[in-house]
Amino acid sequence: MSTLVITELFSQPGRGDDVANLLLDILGESLKHEGCEDIRILRDQNDANHVAGLTQWTEAHNYTDYLAWRTEHGFTATFEAMLTRPLVIHYYDEVYHGKGIAARTEEV
Repeated sequence: MSTLVITELFSQPGRGDDVANLLLDILGESLKHEGCEDIRILRDQNDANHVAGLTQWTEAHNYTDYLAWRTEHGFTATFEAMLTRPLVIHYYDEVYHGKGIAARTEEV
């Protein structure tokens, strides 16, 4: 079963664009990392300085390996310099996933 990881980044006032853009800039490398299945970059509708990554990994250790690799290459420090607090990371097992009526397509 895959592991879903939500990583929250709380930027300094006015740095939300910088954080989101840096995440987008490194997206290509991230998607190629071992065990990476899916990445979504999210922005809080009520707080532009709150950015999150919703990622899916084959196993939890794939994300921790990825984070260690990013840290070794200085990206974690680059992010932390723009943040008001450390990264907030949550690991989840998916219990259910279904599509609502708005996402369904009718077969003809």
